[in-house]
Amino acid sequence: MLVDNLCMSCMKDIGQQKQCPYCGFRRETPQIAPYLPYRTVLSDRYIIGKVITAGGDGVTYMAWDKTAQSAVTIREFLPDGVAARLRNSATEVGVSDAGKLAFYDGIKEFLELWRNLARCRNLQGVIPVLDIFEENGTAYAVSEYIETISLRDFLLKSRTGYLSWERVQSILMPLLTTVSTLHSMNVFHLGISPNTLVLGRDGKLRLTGFMINPARCFNTKYSSELESGYAAIEQYSDIDDTGAWSDVYALAAVIYRSLIGSTPVAATDRITNDKLMIPPKFAEVLPAYLISALDHAINIDPSERTPSIDELREELSGSPSVMANKLKADSETPVTTQEEIAERKRLERLAAQEQNRQRQRKTAIVSFLVVMLVGALALGGYFGYQKYEEKKNETTTAEAVSEIIEVPNFVGQSYSRVANDDVLSERFEFSVTYEYSEEVEAGLIISQNIAEGTEVEKGSLLSLTVSNGIEYVKLPSVVGKDYVAAEQTLAQLGFSCKKVERVNDGTQTENTVISSSPEAGGSYKKGTEILLQVWGAPPTTQPETTTQKTIADVINSAINPS
Repeated sequence: MLVDNLCMSCMKDIGQQKQCPYCGFRRETPQIAPYLPYRTVLSDRYIIGKVITAGGDGVTYMAWDKTAQSAVTIREFLPDGVAARLRNSATEVGVSDAGKLAFYDGIKEFLELWRNLARCRNLQGVIPVLDIFEENGTAYAVSEYIETISLRDFLLKSRTGYLSWERVQSILMPLLTTVSTLHSMNVFHLGISPNTLVLGRDGKLRLTGFMINPARCFNTKYSSELESGYAAIEQYSDIDDTGAWSDVYALAAVIYRSLIGSTPVAATDRITNDKLMIPPKFAEVLPAYLISALDHAINIDPSERTPSIDELREELSGSPSVMANKLKADSETPVTTQEEIAERKRLERLAAQEQNRQRQRKTAIVSFLVVMLVGALALGGYFGYQKYEEKKNETTTAEAVSEIIEVPNFVGQSYSRVANDDVLSERFEFSVTYEYSEEVEAGLIISQNIAEGTEVEKGSLLSLTVSNGIEYVKLPSVVGKDYVAAEQTLAQLGFSCKKVERVNDGTQTENTVISSSPEAGGSYKKGTEILLQVWGAPPTTQPETTTQKTIADVINSAINPS
């Protein structure tokens, strides 16, 4: 395969076409600075494509493995604010004297992290790591490319925006084994969220977005990547306070989002009121043990939170022994406040409700079986009589019934061919509606309202849904606008935005858009992520303000109460 024929976004062969027919990427779209240019070759093997994500400890690219002839992803260690691309080089990374310690400690952590992940290639919840190497003054990790959809997008595309507990269990519970194994190797993600959890075509949930720990905490040399609502309170204070319990918080928050349909309140907003309420319509149908497990796992105070993934799994299982042990532990704990008394009574009430639900289920099952048995006997007699009547009147009925035909499978066929087929036009009357689709090629039938194999009268109306192909939207120029206004403009058109800050020497207006990638003027697939370069905050030498100190003091006092 010729390198020049590769789409830099999806790595499919598109020949000399200017716009990719698979993903909509335009050949002339420039790579966003300061990242590696398109078609840069690393390790004499990997061809760099477009930026997928950037932030935290570096940037992730789409890439092509010349040796394996397959698409891969590559993570480059390039922490913003610590390291930068050298001015006289498109590839080499440099670091200032002030940032050397943070950079070289970071590279060491980066290599250790990805080597540990490479040892976990047999875990189904982690995308296999294929290669790790150093080049251009920094380090790289190569992973297998798997077509996925983020859990966030999956939930947004679901009919209600949330899932049943049974569905959440089937998707998320297997992942707990993976996270527990990573913890046993001292690998803590600290960024678990619906954006870093992805679903593959095989239905398996995988964890992505790995970064070194300092990039997932607030008070470090790195630009922190914290997901509001999923980051635990300790990540806003001191990296030394993070651990398995921090990932427990994030996973419990993901379960909450999946069940309730809304992002949990940010940990920083729960300092004064740390209760995370479950709306009544959900509390009435969710098992009591599940509500109790979430309450324990999303506790704002790390010392009172579920300490490990294994204990989280046990509490989510809702076994009677777990409930009994929890109630026993609660009863043995000295009660000193009205809040603790109320909490104990609440847990006892939840346990009693769960036992009552189980008794009701057993009674309902027995009643259902009795009704089914009686019904089966009655139906047997009824259908026996009906069969006799049908046989008796068989000749008369056959004369009266019009011609019956079987509905074929039209899904995946060309609507043009079906509509112009004389035989099919004689057998059916067609009505058609069109809708955009990323999965089905334009002009092909997506679905039919009567299932294949169904017997219908000749001339019956058959409704077909036909693909209009991928929906493309023209990208307007937002250069010179404030980032918030630009984001609103693009969001209304169906695009998502990612901010990439450039160093501001003090002469530029903060948050003003400098450029976009892809470039304005082209038409791109609806939902495409637009990377907007904006001017960062101007430099300042002012000391830390009293307000900042006060916030830090509040957070620290919430985590380590005296």
